[in-house]
Amino acid sequence: MYILCGILAGLLGGYLGVGGGIVIVPFLTLAMGLDIKLAIPVSMAAIVVNSLASSSEYMKKGMVDLELMVVLTFAMVLGMLIGSSLLTIMEAGYIKLLLAGFMLYTAVTLMRGQEKAPQVVAANKKTRLRLCAVLAFVGGILAGLVGVGGGLIVIPLMFLIIGVPLATARGTSSFIVGFSGAASLAVYFINGLVSLTVAPSVILGTIIGGKLGGRMGTLAKPTSVKIIFFLLLTYVAIRLIYGAWSEL
Repeated sequence: MYILCGILAGLLGGYLGVGGGIVIVPFLTLAMGLDIKLAIPVSMAAIVVNSLASSSEYMKKGMVDLELMVVLTFAMVLGMLIGSSLLTIMEAGYIKLLLAGFMLYTAVTLMRGQEKAPQVVAANKKTRLRLCAVLAFVGGILAGLVGVGGGLIVIPLMFLIIGVPLATARGTSSFIVGFSGAASLAVYFINGLVSLTVAPSVILGTIIGGKLGGRMGTLAKPTSVKIIFFLLLTYVAIRLIYGAWSEL
């Protein structure tokens, strides 16, 4: 069952350029009864492996913006380190509501957003990259607190603020979530929160699913990706609201 969970997470994460934690965390907590504070570290371990498995497929197709990757990775890593460090001491109910509101707004805006011309993207990198990095930092803190993969945050930022094509945003994100996930994973491991009985099976499945998902993602049509992202963001937001409601 853990391997199947990893395969599904790898397929979804590799296809969209996100980590796959949206599959892993609910499965481990709802289906297997694992505590949320143990499920999140396992999810982060799988995210790192999924990044390695899927990002190479995007790189082969030239679907990675190296400039954005470096800047946003640095911002996300800092945010995720802070968020994951606060996981054990902070009540996340209000944070979940804030992140849910952001995701619902992003879901609607993403459907209306359009890809920009190359010259507009180049101009936006000069004028809006700093804003994008600040938002990625804040998003990293929130993601680290509630165990949501950074891809759900950083892909809409790159598409809506900078204007890069969705394919490039997903390919770049596949690298970013790997680095940011590794930062959080290190914090979890130091605190002894990584379950060595669950993680290996989930990771094995993620390797299988991530490679296939990454290959499928390079062929995906933008309209299909928008619809899937809209549904995924809405689903995650509802789950966060439900979780926060039970905690507050």
